[in-house]
Amino acid sequence: MLSHAATNVNLATEPEVDPVIALALRQFLRDGRIDMGELATSAGIGRATLYRRFGDRDRVLGEVLWAITHRAWVRLWQASPRRGMARVVAVLDQAMRDTVAMPALRSLLERDPETALRVLTSQRGVVQHRLVSGLAELIGAERDRPSEIPVTKLAYAVVRLAESFCYSDVIAGAPADIDTATEIIRKLLA
Repeated sequence: MLSHAATNVNLATEPEVDPVIALALRQFLRDGRIDMGELATSAGIGRATLYRRFGDRDRVLGEVLWAITHRAWVRLWQASPRRGMARVVAVLDQAMRDTVAMPALRSLLERDPETALRVLTSQRGVVQHRLVSGLAELIGAERDRPSEIPVTKLAYAVVRLAESFCYSDVIAGAPADIDTATEIIRKLLA
């Protein structure tokens, strides 16, 4: 049932979002929750249809979080005057800062940290897989010389590092430390 489709991160245009996911996005941004019954009603479909189409609430939440991330990457990429790996680092730095400051995500992390981390960091979910694929595309687009590390392995390492520092309050009880994450990422991508 779980598909990893839509991993292409087209940075030239705003991503298209499924109308049901757009409704879920508005619901999530309003209060950091997704109520599947309310979502089905808002979308004009039955709950069974919603579950058949998207799987479960974790999958819908993952699609919502990916939609937020993808939009942010497009906005940050287009606004960045930098080029090369400095551009990738600048986009990642601001994306991490935006992530840890997002009220709806903070609410989810505080209310249900297990679900939040499962949806955000599981390799079986949509978010991490798409982050890695998308970051590999960004690195590939800006890389000016070959590297001994395959781009997908490098992207995976950077995503896992970013997750560790963005969600360190939930994972280890330490405050998020984006400055340190950015410095390590800068060195990894050098």
